[in-house]
Amino acid sequence: MFALVTFAAWAMALGSISYTSFNVHAQTSNATCTTNYTVQQGDICQTIASQFNVTIADLESANPSINSGCTNLAIGEVLCIPAAAACSSNVTYVVKDGDVCIDIANMFNITFAALEAANPEIDANCDNLSIGERLCIPAASS
Repeated sequence: MFALVTFAAWAMALGSISYTSFNVHAQTSNATCTTNYTVQQGDICQTIASQFNVTIADLESANPSINSGCTNLAIGEVLCIPAAAACSSNVTYVVKDGDVCIDIANMFNITFAALEAANPEIDANCDNLSIGERLCIPAASS
């Protein structure tokens, strides 16, 4: 649920007074939030989503204030973090510096396709891994 708050700004410049009003959507509560996250300098949707093992689409859905390109995050903004998708195998791997998908897949004797299917936040080129991101590792095929 969001509350619409109207702010009024008065400015005095060179003897004239101008009045501007603008609306701000303030998040009041959201039943899908499992936690909240405060945006820090340098944050982008992809790294926030990866940090909490959710998709960018889920992050945007839980936070209607985020635009479709995720170019409007503001430092100090509090985001709703939805529940992460459950890892069906209960095996996870934390991405380290230098990791690439094919090496992670080989480490667990799975295909890249299986790794990608278990982690929908991974893009088709696997160029969006973030250090510290937790990946779900599906069971190895026999």
